[in-house]
Amino acid sequence: MIHSLQFRLLAAFALVILITISSIFFLISQATIAEVRQFGERFERAYTGKMRADLSRYYSTQGGWEGIQPVVEQWGELYKQRIIVTDITGTTIADSKKELVGKPYSPDSPGMLIQSPRKGAEDTGTGTEGFGRLLQPPWERETIGMLYISPGLLADSERVALQIIYSKIGRFFLWGGLIAVGIALAITFFMSRRILSPVRALTAAAQSLGRGDFSQRVQIKDKGEVGELTNAFNSMASDLERAESLRRNMVADVAHELRTPLSNLRGYLEAVHDGIIKPDVDTIHSLNEEAMLLSRLVDDLQELSLVEADKIKPTRQPEQIADLIKQAMATTQSQATAKGLSLTANLPDNLPPVDIDQQRIAQVLHNLIENAIAHTSEGGTITIDARECQNWVQVSVTDTGEGIPPEDLPNIFERFYRVDKSRARATGGTGLGLTIAKRLVEVHGGKIEVQSELGKGSRFTFTIPVFAQS
Repeated sequence: MIHSLQFRLLAAFALVILITISSIFFLISQATIAEVRQFGERFERAYTGKMRADLSRYYSTQGGWEGIQPVVEQWGELYKQRIIVTDITGTTIADSKKELVGKPYSPDSPGMLIQSPRKGAEDTGTGTEGFGRLLQPPWERETIGMLYISPGLLADSERVALQIIYSKIGRFFLWGGLIAVGIALAITFFMSRRILSPVRALTAAAQSLGRGDFSQRVQIKDKGEVGELTNAFNSMASDLERAESLRRNMVADVAHELRTPLSNLRGYLEAVHDGIIKPDVDTIHSLNEEAMLLSRLVDDLQELSLVEADKIKPTRQPEQIADLIKQAMATTQSQATAKGLSLTANLPDNLPPVDIDQQRIAQVLHNLIENAIAHTSEGGTITIDARECQNWVQVSVTDTGEGIPPEDLPNIFERFYRVDKSRARATGGTGLGLTIAKRLVEVHGGKIEVQSELGKGSRFTFTIPVFAQS
């Protein structure tokens, strides 16, 4: 459950929501506290200025400080702060708590939560220079006393602000978070079903594919990443099904190809043993042909396995492709003549040297020419062309033979694939020549293609790299 995609989506949504809500709550709380602090400071300046003005007027009206104590006590109850008024000698003339009246007052006394006034400063009623204020009548600059106010209101305002934030705003954020998590659960449920449904289908199909059922396909109509994954899976399944079919066919074809010469050999040997036929020159010649066919098949299988395992490392060096083509034509001319075929070549004089393994490319040419001879009727023509194409040389073997049906063209380079199964023995080949030719060309970095029209012939073309002059 913890490792499921559904749980991870839920956890991710919940984490994002919690981080977002916490961040917003933190920013709002800091902004609220700052606003409340600024409001408290403005309010304190306002009522401090008002008290200073009232005290100045009181002193001016009464001609002294007599009777000021009740006024200061009312202020202390109203503003929830301790207020102390001293005369110019530092003697307390009013205390909202009635503790220091008539006594000298020092702001540095232990246990008193007030600050010392700034000496020599004038208070205009708008500054915040400590909690001691000079009291002067409005029409003159004579110092008449000092006003001390404890910092309780500002601290209380911050405490009240925090209470409001956590008791009021916090409750809304808590409910908002719960609602958001609930919405996230619902969204996750529906999204996970939509996302996980094709994933589960792909998982089930992959498991069936692993058990050998290569017919599995997943039908999901999605144009996003899941759709691309589905298409890739279906393509992989098709490739595996095709590869498995070819593998089974290859096993069957190998068994068939081996069985035929082995059966012939066994038949001849049993006939000689039983005295039905004599071990004369013809019999030995027939036995030798079957052994050669068997040996060629084994050699082709071995070479194909080496090429496909990437164990053949071509020894590349600069060669003249025209010379190789002429040599290949010379070795296959007798086969073409015996069948009544015309073997020609179109080779430009300015062909550049190619970077190849001479033995391997000669084998490719032999395989393609022998294949053309095998599938071209008497009186036909086989033409070999070569031309330079940028950094490559393109070689083509064209025949006027029977051609290849369109449905067989995609499989023509597969192992043991035969267009006409009834001609398997008539052509005398192993069914591996084109496959080996394709692999050898690819080892050189080139590619091989086929173009064919049924009843008009085929054209096999491969490319090999031009030798780079250093």
